[in-house]
Amino acid sequence: MISFNTSALHTFKIVVSTDSSVKMTEEQKKNYFNTGELNDIEVNSDATWFTLRTLSITDREQAEIKAGAFTRSELGKLLWVEAPNDTREKALWHNRLSDEEKEALAKYEKYLDRSYIEYAKASLVAINDKEVDSNILDDLSPADKSNVIYEIVIHLTRESTLSEAGK
Repeated sequence: MISFNTSALHTFKIVVSTDSSVKMTEEQKKNYFNTGELNDIEVNSDATWFTLRTLSITDREQAEIKAGAFTRSELGKLLWVEAPNDTREKALWHNRLSDEEKEALAKYEKYLDRSYIEYAKASLVAINDKEVDSNILDDLSPADKSNVIYEIVIHLTRESTLSEAGK
């Protein structure tokens, strides 16, 4: 069973692995994503630090509503859950879907992307210790925006999900 932190009072800081001022190996990145610890990772003084807050259940629900939770494709959700994990199997599976099913799946994946954006916006408190409007994420280049949001969501999920000890 997964339990979520019910408090939105906890804040934490992250750097993004694609920041040119952050140097880490793939193994270090994997560990950083899993633990949030920057052990033996080179972080230069000009690295960009993001201060995030954990999201309460209500915050998460509100983000999902903003992303379109009430209009998402339920068929797409079902297909997304049923999709194989193996890349080749998934490609073959996807090729066999009807056009209607492919469209439903694409709509659901777009909803997931919007949800991640809303989670990131709801959690962003500051950049380099300066409070910011979360819409600043919209000003990033598409590649940077994608990386930043992806990594915020990874860390946010880790920090918002309680360990066995915290349950």
